[in-house]
Amino acid sequence: MHPSPDPTFWRGRRVLVTGHTGFKGTWLTLWLRELGAEVHGVSLPGSPSDPCLWDQAGISGVTETRADIATTDWVQPALELDPEIVLHLAAQPLVSEGYRDPATTFRSNVQGTVEVMSLIGRLDRLLASVLVTTDKVYDVRQPTPYAEDAFLGGKDPYSASKAAAELVVHSWPGLATPVATARAGNVIGGGDWALNRIVPDLVRAWTAGDRVTLRRPSAVRPWQHVIEPLAGYLLYAERLAAGADVPHALNFGPDRSQAVPVLDLVEHAAAEWARLTGGPAPAWDVQPEPGMLETEDLTLEPGSAAESLGWRGAWDWRTAVSRSLEWYVRAASGERPLALMREQLADYVEGG
Repeated sequence: MHPSPDPTFWRGRRVLVTGHTGFKGTWLTLWLRELGAEVHGVSLPGSPSDPCLWDQAGISGVTETRADIATTDWVQPALELDPEIVLHLAAQPLVSEGYRDPATTFRSNVQGTVEVMSLIGRLDRLLASVLVTTDKVYDVRQPTPYAEDAFLGGKDPYSASKAAAELVVHSWPGLATPVATARAGNVIGGGDWALNRIVPDLVRAWTAGDRVTLRRPSAVRPWQHVIEPLAGYLLYAERLAAGADVPHALNFGPDRSQAVPVLDLVEHAAAEWARLTGGPAPAWDVQPEPGMLETEDLTLEPGSAAESLGWRGAWDWRTAVSRSLEWYVRAASGERPLALMREQLADYVEGG
């Protein structure tokens, strides 16, 4: 049985979640509300995608501030919450958008982290903070899988901005409470509608009866369902708040056996799509010359998270793909997104 967050720790706990309207942020906010936490969210005005999981889910009981994390416009409401836990997810999260708009990417991911760290230094009752970066913070000139002590780096604006955010966190002086960074592998799951991510791209194309175009079918990634790293973030915060002697940077990703090429994921997804919809298996094309520079082999060493938190992946990559596509198909047939999220969270906690 894999460990799950402790409801007795989170019940009534004041939690600040930045980026709460994003894909991961929505799942995390729902889980915290299910655990009984008092959540205040900070996100940009408007919706981060169209459609948007936050809008679809309609999670109740969450107060929020809509502001740019790289400004101070959100700080006073956060101070008034007087949070006990800070979970920072707000970011420009896409490699492709980093190429299109590097200035905003650096501003959001680096200056946004600076503003969060400044807030953390002003909170008197804070117990712990977890700031989420990415598996792409590592210098790709090193061999994989990457452990937490590997050199940081980045050859594209998104990766470099996240590596810089790591340096901001781990060089910040004079903090009275523990602050840690979480580096998660590639997440998939129901309700992700971002552009240039493999599962949303598949769903959009196949729903329309179109062929999807793969940029790099041989690229290897540490695929995991979105619930997996979120469980890690919550366990991490619990242990930090308890004063446990745990590392202040951890990888959250599957072991090497669960890191497979994009083409393997797409072939399994096509078979599952046909099973779930009752139609023929969809097809795809391959882009002959991908425009973006991307790492070919990106895998993580998650042993430290297993050793220090007891965290480990519970759903293999095939299950992650299947549960993701099941969410999209059932939501398209009229089932409530919030109910589907609750169902999958319950299945995960119960070991299903």
